Amino acid sequence: MPIELGLTRITQFLGYMQNPHLKTLLIHIAGTNGKGSTLAYLSSILTVARVRNGKFTSPHIIHYHDCISINNQTYPKDKFDKVYNDVVDLDKKMGSLLTEFELLVATAFKIFEVEKVQISLIETGVGGRLDATNVLLGYDNTKSGVIATAISKISLDHELLLGKGIRNIAKEKAGIMKPGVPCFVDASNEDAVLEVMQESSRDVGCPLTLVQPELSSSFINFSPLKGAYQASNLSLALAILKSLPYKISDEEIKEGISKTHWPGRLQVIEHPKLGKILIDGAHNEGAAIELGKYLRETYKDEPIVFVIGMTRGKEVDCLLKHILKNDDVVVPTLFTQPENMPWINPEETVKLADAAGKYSLVEKAGDDVYIRDVFSYLEGKHLGKPIVVCGSLYLCGDVLREV
Repeated sequence: MPIELGLTRITQFLGYMQNPHLKTLLIHIAGTNGKGSTLAYLSSILTVARVRNGKFTSPHIIHYHDCISINNQTYPKDKFDKVYNDVVDLDKKMGSLLTEFELLVATAFKIFEVEKVQISLIETGVGGRLDATNVLLGYDNTKSGVIATAISKISLDHELLLGKGIRNIAKEKAGIMKPGVPCFVDASNEDAVLEVMQESSRDVGCPLTLVQPELSSSFINFSPLKGAYQASNLSLALAILKSLPYKISDEEIKEGISKTHWPGRLQVIEHPKLGKILIDGAHNEGAAIELGKYLRETYKDEPIVFVIGMTRGKEVDCLLKHILKNDDVVVPTLFTQPENMPWINPEETVKLADAAGKYSLVEKAGDDVYIRDVFSYLEGKHLGKPIVVCGSLYLCGDVLREV
């Protein structure tokens, strides 16, 4: 079942499961970009500090089960399969009520209960207010409930589901705020977003902190994650961390930051024949702007070979216009359909080629080509030029499985 926002199904289902989501402390984060990096920092630091934590992010990158981790390690597939299959069986008995995402949410909450985590780090799927993860309740002075919410960078994405314009999207993201629960917001968001956050926090009755990127200035040099925007993501993580009921030293923070890993975001991989390749999951305009900044800082005016694949329905021009130059070369590709997500399909290479031709040179490795075909095509061509793969996290997953 494709994306279908709403809380009725998941609330009813979790009740049949004895409400596993009400058994731990939780951090809940929404936003368009930066959510995963923020939680990756938090999970790594908490793990170093010996605070047992679970993390749920979406979409998966390489394998279906890698969206769930315990202590910053992907949950073993055999254990995941057992819990997931139990969830699916229960859903079938109830009449197959849940979407694929809701099945994953229920699985994550059950795993975190089984593994007796002290705190769960939860990323929304789409939006916030009606996202299945928003079934969570605020902290009530016990050992369970949302103890902090956070809003990362917001930009235009999923407008058909969340509404047109940045203010409507921001309102949906702000829907995760809880009465009395502190909310931390990336202050680098545009003014319209910050206004919505301030209005929403007053309406809900929750403390609001606008987190400046400078907060991480003493720690950002320990981060292995690339991109200037990581200062904002790390600052958000540190602000949340300071609000938690754990004593964590600066040395533990530094070690945790240095051990942070978040695949598919400005990640450099080594291909046996093509050498170093930069991969990035930028798939909306906000992420494309940041990718463009990084490419200009790193490669200056050097021509780049781009391998680009995008999800059907995305605004192709909104990505390409921020990253391409006249002397760059674009090779369009498809990506394999992600597991258990039949509503996700790659954009046709013909459409990608037509759009890219307005900004750069285009070379076609074929009409129905995937990343392995493109890599074979590039062998012996454009020697010495940087290679960048971008446009979709699903494409990044194909690359990581290939190498």
